[in-house]
Amino acid sequence: MSLKNPYTGFQIRMEKMLISSKIGDKALFLANDHGFEHKADFTIPEAANPDYVMSIAEKAKIPLVLHKGTYIRYAYKHPDLPMVLKLNGKTELFYNNRPAKSGINCTVKEAVRICPSLVGVGYSLYVGSRREAYELEELAGIVREARDFQIPVIVWAYVRQHDPRLKDKEGLMENVRYAARVAFENGADMVKLYYPENKEGLKKVKEYTPGIYCLIAGGSKKDTTEIAYQSAYDIAHNLDGMAIGRNIFQDPKPINKALGYKAIFAGRNVDEALEIYNGDKIEVM
Repeated sequence: MSLKNPYTGFQIRMEKMLISSKIGDKALFLANDHGFEHKADFTIPEAANPDYVMSIAEKAKIPLVLHKGTYIRYAYKHPDLPMVLKLNGKTELFYNNRPAKSGINCTVKEAVRICPSLVGVGYSLYVGSRREAYELEELAGIVREARDFQIPVIVWAYVRQHDPRLKDKEGLMENVRYAARVAFENGADMVKLYYPENKEGLKKVKEYTPGIYCLIAGGSKKDTTEIAYQSAYDIAHNLDGMAIGRNIFQDPKPINKALGYKAIFAGRNVDEALEIYNGDKIEVM
């Protein structure tokens, strides 16, 4: 995929997010927004410590996604770690009390000012929610400002209905690819999506988003490492990458797990990734 863009800063940041391989340029991120977005899901207590999660990303050499509060307090210990600052977020509490809408808690300008290792900014867009028109206006402003600062924009694009939430509909292929196309047409450089049912769904999503990078959310922890890596392998050979949190930092060997994922996106197979995982544990801290 081409990185052609008139801005050198944009290209440099994009390249820091990518893994070049024989199967094309791919992307792998470690997500560290779980305390905010997922009811502080710290199955492994160490994962509540930002130093722990940042050290995983640092040793595995993969970019980290986080909110500015975490960055401000802990990133000085990890100055060379490529960072994606999430500009908005919401909790999972009392969903039916309110339509899906993430509040802005950081601007592009602020992200540039506080984060010298910034490689991108992220925005959650809830396609089909009652606040959709407002969110699209908000995203347009973010894309406009990001272009001024030569910052890539990653859109978390999810179809979402309010009251009742229809979770079984959110991962349907036609809904996932629709959300991807909306992000594409509104200026995203990368889009993060739910898994669209199956491998055929992965292919159909890609057809809707020519020229941008499509990433799949890692989701809750998989039953086995082999299942997790097989899913990643399918994604690597049909789309462009993943943003993974719990499937890495909840694992007893998180750096091994991350390096196994990274190997798959570098073009290696599931058995080779499992060999990395099954090696001696790499200590986090």
